[in-house]
Amino acid sequence: MTAVFEDKVVVSTAKTKYETKIKVGKHSLIADEPAEKEGTDLGPMPTELLASSLGACTSITVRMYADKKEYPLDSVEVHVTIDKRSPEDHKFSRELFLSGNLSPEQRERLLTVANACPVHKILSGKIEIETKLG
Repeated sequence: MTAVFEDKVVVSTAKTKYETKIKVGKHSLIADEPAEKEGTDLGPMPTELLASSLGACTSITVRMYADKKEYPLDSVEVHVTIDKRSPEDHKFSRELFLSGNLSPEQRERLLTVANACPVHKILSGKIEIETKLG
């Protein structure tokens, strides 16, 4: 029998202007809107969390691969931006900064690996969102 793993996140917003509490397993996060959007700026905006997910997944995937292949990667830094072209059209841009004594071939391979991170695959694949009342 194959185990089924669900990523369950619980999110709640009370009357505190847009301060949103996020529970992910044993972890707690806060999302919010900036003051100019009438928020309290206690945490990143939801779109920034989405970009953060792509950046974190990319960084971890590159690190895992480099460790497995014993590449001399000292650190990886990922910069992510979202270009909102229209309400239905968005472009994510990533820039990887790889530190270490890597060969040009290793650098190219790590760039390819970055595109294989699970969040990249989710965002570039078919997405369906089902919403229902609980």
